[in-house]
Amino acid sequence: MSKNLLQEANPYGTRIATLENDGRTLYLYLSPPEDLPGDTRAVWVRNLLPAPAETDHEAMRAGQAPLLRQAACAHPEGLPLPENEELDLVWFSEGTGVVLYRNGEAEALIPPWSGADGLQGYAREAVAQDVGTLPLPPDSQQGFHDRLRENLEFWTSRSQKSHWESFRDRLIAHYEASYGPHKTYYAVTDRDYPPLAVAEFEVEDGFMLATIGMSNQNMPGVEGNVAGDAPNTRMRAEILSYTANKTEWLPGVLGRMAIFPWLAGAFFDHGHTYESGVDSANSNFVLTREFDRLHLSAPAEMVLDERYPVNWLLAAPIPQEYFMVAKVRGIEHVLEKLYSSDD
Repeated sequence: MSKNLLQEANPYGTRIATLENDGRTLYLYLSPPEDLPGDTRAVWVRNLLPAPAETDHEAMRAGQAPLLRQAACAHPEGLPLPENEELDLVWFSEGTGVVLYRNGEAEALIPPWSGADGLQGYAREAVAQDVGTLPLPPDSQQGFHDRLRENLEFWTSRSQKSHWESFRDRLIAHYEASYGPHKTYYAVTDRDYPPLAVAEFEVEDGFMLATIGMSNQNMPGVEGNVAGDAPNTRMRAEILSYTANKTEWLPGVLGRMAIFPWLAGAFFDHGHTYESGVDSANSNFVLTREFDRLHLSAPAEMVLDERYPVNWLLAAPIPQEYFMVAKVRGIEHVLEKLYSSDD
């Protein structure tokens, strides 16, 4: 009978990590709650029995967690279970990856990019690839281990009581440098974490609304979908939207957009669309970095945690009949149709 050594939900409530002993193997699983989308990932941690000579297809056919084959194990004879007090879980900041630590050392992990090219995760006890598990990269792969250290630093800083107030006030002041004093502040209370808000600014000929808090942590899904060095420029975002007239439903929609990446396990970027579900004209949006296309100004550049520039995204309202056009033909076609003739 299987037994859970550890089980923990991430702070966003969007993934559950489980360390499971089935009497043969020890595996780390990462799953979404039943009410949220996403796939279950699993990484082998250690064999509790001697390893088979070849990949354990027999166990997989029987619906069991496979043993790692002999040539892929550091200890092919098997290992005893670790003690619970030796173990700890640390989440990646976006909440879609988790690291299992044993006595302060990374033992196994499921990264946010799990699922790409057959990869499930990494394990210290693996010496070759098998059943989706790769060896833990050596210390010489500095970028990989820097990312693990960043996770620890992230949660240490976010656990400080003053962190959110300091971040919030800094971002509001940054917005106010562009749009003047904010007139209204709306706390987003749909979820306990991450803390989020929407601020409203009265600007020339209308109102600018801006999310607060999205950029305080990485968005899920960027790694594996954005190539090269670009992921760092897409990890953190805030969304702004302009309206000529005060619109009662708009703060709520921006609040839902703010939490959406962590609920959906996806990110927002230039060219994306958002369907609000509000029964009102121009209540769906395309996201663009080109504020000037709508004759608006973006906030000044801002870099967070010394490495992440904020990706300022303008949620441009579009009529319902243009929404499917934007999804099929891209936002450039829609922006050209709706805004190119504006004076």
